[in-house]
Amino acid sequence: MSTKQRLFLLAEMCLGMGTVMSLVGNCLAMGVTVRAWHTFLVWWAPTVIVSFGYAVLVVNRLVNGLIKRYTVQLSGTALQRRSNRIRSWTMLIVMCFSMCTWGLVTAGAIPGMPVAVILMVWLRSLLLAYIIRGLVVQPLAMRIMRRVVPG
Repeated sequence: MSTKQRLFLLAEMCLGMGTVMSLVGNCLAMGVTVRAWHTFLVWWAPTVIVSFGYAVLVVNRLVNGLIKRYTVQLSGTALQRRSNRIRSWTMLIVMCFSMCTWGLVTAGAIPGMPVAVILMVWLRSLLLAYIIRGLVVQPLAMRIMRRVVPG
């Protein structure tokens, strides 16, 4: 995948995951109410912008470092497979925990939450992110990317 394709896909994934996970998080916290929709709409753009910036500036460097470290003796298809697996899981885990924490901090919820509850929120978010990414966001983003930025 070219750098242009990877950057476009990253932007799409941040837009899709930021949108869906933010909406789901608000609805789980406040129920499906007008207040939840209002909060979602107010924080939607900042969430997507922060997630994209964080993914490009921080997580991407972490991913590249992990790939460099754990694919030293590989080549060909084995290298590509392991690199894709490392990229996929690292992006999912780091972005999920970071953006979940971003949501809790911007909502002002962390000071009043016990550690066990924060861990449960992180676990729930990771499970939801894995399902949403696999079923909705990633297949749609790949389809759009292949049409907009061909190989």
